[in-house]
Amino acid sequence: MKKIIFTIFLLLPFVASGQNVGGMDQAQMQQMMQKMQGMQACMAGINKDDLKAFEQRAKQLGAEVKALCASGNKSEAMAKAMSFGKEAESNSTLQAMKKCGEGMPQMIPKDLGQFSNNSANEHKDICGQTQ
Repeated sequence: MKKIIFTIFLLLPFVASGQNVGGMDQAQMQQMMQKMQGMQACMAGINKDDLKAFEQRAKQLGAEVKALCASGNKSEAMAKAMSFGKEAESNSTLQAMKKCGEGMPQMIPKDLGQFSNNSANEHKDICGQTQ
């Protein structure tokens, strides 16, 4: 979500000047801004305590996975990560956040994805080793 908000702030000067940014005209930019406002209103309803608890759980799991990888137990690290993924899928707070963000991916210009630092041909396993 921080990336989306950051992107919006980067695009605001162009919206104000009426310039065409990333293939989007002023009407499309306005529509994107309205969707962002809706998303922000939706996110305001998310239980922050539940979100913090999930974040703490994710940090804890990250440390456990890192320790398992350091000890050479990649299969157990993968099993823990997969289990946590299922937990995340069923988490009501994350489901609510996902619902808040519906419709946003297609609103962001495709060429903004060029800033990703992951190579499309590089795949890493749970322990960060290139496959």
